[in-house]
Parts: sequence; structure tokens; C-alpha cells
Amino acid sequence: MLIPALRAVLPSEVALAEADPLAPETGLWPQESDAMARAVPSRRREFAAGRRAARDAMAALDLPAAAVLPGPDRAPIWPDGVVGSISHGGGACLALVARQGRVIGLGIDIEPAEALPSDMIETVCTLGERHSLAAHALLGRVIFCAKEAAYKAQYGLSRQMLGFHDLDTTVDLDRGRFEVRFIRDCPPYQAGARMPGQIVIAQGLICAVVVLSAA
Repeated sequence: MLIPALRAVLPSEVALAEADPLAPETGLWPQESDAMARAVPSRRREFAAGRRAARDAMAALDLPAAAVLPGPDRAPIWPDGVVGSISHGGGACLALVARQGRVIGLGIDIEPAEALPSDMIETVCTLGERHSLAAHALLGRVIFCAKEAAYKAQYGLSRQMLGFHDLDTTVDLDRGRFEVRFIRDCPPYQAGARMPGQIVIAQGLICAVVVLSAA
């Protein structure tokens, strides 16, 4: 199952929670609802699920409930002293939360366990990555998922936008691991810096997680 498999690869200081993004929109705080006032219903349901999952994860760490508003860049604005990440896709919604300290960044991404569409391969994958795609039917989608998780994890530190070709990914599906290498400088990361992550494939979904420790 997806959730037990994910919890098995996460350190104890990181909480994981899930919510149904197809369920009726509930649980939004007033300021969150105001922020989504112009969103289409499906987007509001996804947003509400993400916030329910985020607050459940906060509660699991005995953190006080708080609003998690979207910033101008649409990235969640976490309460002081909290790091987190939210993803929804493939009919699922997950949130990771940790106290800021030993953990300085989190990234999670969920994708359907389906081959990456052929018209996306050149956009997502570097030339080196494309050479490895024949090894597994899902590898292109795994690379997409890994880059999304790594991007989210680093964004809270760098506040820089990255393209897919700014990252190069090595995947070990047998061990459920990946490593992303920065192709260009992205302070505090320099070109060549590496960021490890975990991959879980279960229940028709691919999930990539990145936990950045202070060390």
C-alpha cells in the first residue's frame, strides 16, 4: 500500500497525511477560502484537500493548526518554524510536514503510474536521461516525478525557478531511490550538487519524496 510504504522511507520527524481531492470542499479557513474565490470547483477541491492533509500532518507532530495560504508563486506559505510540501495527482492528495530545524526542506510529488507521453519526453528529460528510458516503461514518468519533488524541496531555500533540463536524474528503481544533480548554479546549490530522494510505486501511483536535512 502507498501510505505505509511512504512512511517506511520517511524519517520519524516528518509527518505524512492524505486527503481525498475528489471529496466535497471542506475544511478551508476563511482566508484560504478567500484566496481560492475565483478558482474553478475542481481546483478548490484539490486545494481544500491539500490543506486538510497539511493540518492533519501538523497535528501528528503536535503543531498548532494554521492557515496555509498560497503565495504569489502559488507555493504554500507555511507557518513560522514549519516546512512542508503538498501534492495532488492521480486521484490522491498527500502532505509532508516537519518542524524546521533538522529538516530544512521537503518535496513530494504524485503522478499516475503511466508512461510519460511521448510529446513530453524531450521537455522533461535531458539527453542522458533519454538514453536510459528503454530500461523501464515508467522511467520517464519517474524522472518527471523526481524532478518535481526535488524542485519543491529546493524552492523554499533558493526561491529560484528551475526548468526540467536544469536537473539531471539517476534512478535506481530496484532500491526505490533517485538522485538529482544540479546542472547550473542555484544558490545555495552549486552546479554539480546532488540531492537524494525516494521513489514508491503502489496503487497505480508513483510518489517521489525528498527530505533535506540541515546537515
